[in-house]
Amino acid sequence: MTRRQFAGLLCAAAVAVLSAANLRAATIASWTFETSIPTTAGPLAPEVGSGSGTAFHATAGVTYSNPNGNGSAESWNSNTWSVGDYYQFQASTLGQNGITFSWDQTRSSAGPGAANVTSPNFRLQYSTDGTTFTDVTDYLVPIITWASAVSDPTTKFSQNLSGVTALNNQANVYFRLADILAPQNTGGQSRVDNVTISAVPEPAVATLAIMAAVIGLTGWRRRRS
Repeated sequence: MTRRQFAGLLCAAAVAVLSAANLRAATIASWTFETSIPTTAGPLAPEVGSGSGTAFHATAGVTYSNPNGNGSAESWNSNTWSVGDYYQFQASTLGQNGITFSWDQTRSSAGPGAANVTSPNFRLQYSTDGTTFTDVTDYLVPIITWASAVSDPTTKFSQNLSGVTALNNQANVYFRLADILAPQNTGGQSRVDNVTISAVPEPAVATLAIMAAVIGLTGWRRRRS
């Protein structure tokens, strides 16, 4: 192998390893509710990682339950919604950057917003102190009946927050899914599942992977010589 061919292989390997490292998100915390099995407002520990899930409803008499999830046996469900009520998820991002928040969510026909509403009925917010929250986006939760055996992709949401540097390397970050439309009645429900806070790998991880590729190719060239 010529020096030019070797350099080309080395460059290609470095690019491939770096691209793979950047594309692979690292899970910080994930709530699937399969072991936490929520029947209260929390706090609920995630099934992966560490953190806390809590809920707030201003009106008394709310019922929390754990019906079918989106392709799983469990989810976190509640009724008696009012504008401003929310599900909240907290975790640490120390040593992490490039944060993404993803979740599954559905509602009943009497849940937040009228049955035929086409405007957003929930809002994603974030905070680093648990008190002052910043709005990210408003979104529409559809009326879909979840089944434990099949996952419905139309109820999956994801927000890339890598541009929000305030979320990087924080002892605590908070994400809220807040109701912004009144329900038809107190029996109206909304539930969440597969809530995940993730981050891109640290640059050091990609660097180590490239170094490993370089060492491997160098050893291969010596064996070929």
